[in-house]
Formats: sequence, C-alpha cells, structure tokens
Amino acid sequence: MIMVVTFQQEFRDKISSFLAEKGYEVCVPPHRQDVVPLVKEKTPLVIVLDMYVAEPSGLEVLRELRAQNYRGKVVALAGTSVSTLMSQAFRLGVDQVIGGFQCTGGTLNVDQVESAIKMTLHSEIAKCAFELYEKGGRKQGSDVDNWIEAERQILKVQTSLPSFVPTGIQAKPDNVGEKKTKSKKKSPSKAKRS
Repeated sequence: MIMVVTFQQEFRDKISSFLAEKGYEVCVPPHRQDVVPLVKEKTPLVIVLDMYVAEPSGLEVLRELRAQNYRGKVVALAGTSVSTLMSQAFRLGVDQVIGGFQCTGGTLNVDQVESAIKMTLHSEIAKCAFELYEKGGRKQGSDVDNWIEAERQILKVQTSLPSFVPTGIQAKPDNVGEKKTKSKKKSPSKAKRS
C-alpha cells in the first residue's frame, strides 16, 4: 500500500489516481493529523510525504512516524524553499526526494513519483526476484520475468484491501476477482543463443 500525504488537493488526486490506475493500493489520510494513526492501522510500504504540509509540518510528521517505529519507506516531495529541512529529513530516513515542483509552476511528474517508489523498494524487489529464480530451478534467461513478477508481488499485492475503509481513504485493488497468477509462456523450441 502507498500512502499519499500532501496538502495540495490537485497533487493528492493526481498521484492517487495515477497509482490506482497502475494497480497500486493507495490510501489518503482524511487530514494531516490522521497520518500517524492511519499508518499504524494500514502499515503502508511507502509514504509519499509532501514536506510543505503544515500543522503538523512534513518534518514533524516524519519525526513522529519514526518515533512510532514506522520502518517503511518515505518519498519526500520537496523544493528549494524547504532545502534547509532536508538534512534533518534524511537523518530521519527519507529514502528518495522529488524536488522542484513548487518552483516550476506547480507541475508534478507522476511517473517520477512511481519511479521513486520503485527505487525505494529496489532491494526488496531484488530479493524477491532472486527467490523466484531459486524456486524456478535457477532457469537461465528468466531474469526479466522474475523481476517483473517480484515487482508485481512487492508493489501491487503486498497487502489486501481493508474490510473497513474510513471516510477520505481511497483504495483500489488489483483487478478484483481475477486470479493473481502469471501465465507461463511456452516456447516451441529451446534453442540456445550464442
């Protein structure tokens, strides 16, 4: 699950919609004060945290999350006006920073947000891909398939939908009712390439 925390409705909607369309489970706290309790309840893999939030500030939210032993990943949305806070944010465990959107007329590249999320989870995906390689009998040439499947497992089906979704929470499952297995491709010949 990916949690999106930003005071800007436009960015919140844009990021949430984009990630949900890609098949991620997304939740949005109804208010900034609800972030820590909701994190305890939902345990998101990644929090996309706008450092511009106030009352509490993005830095205060991050500090409280770490004090409450949140071990997940954090992608910070930040620009030059909060650059003085970023050294503290990094000490508190920010994994990736997407910057500059405040200075560029309020534009946000949602593909960059997804890339940052994937980068924060790179080691977990690599570990899962290796386990798939091992389970598949160390089959050569299956690296890409293993990586894609690992990415799918880690990013898109890590947690199930909650049975109760509080007001303001947005969540979209990966193809409800469909089986989550990957069909195997059969090759007519197993000729080796040199």
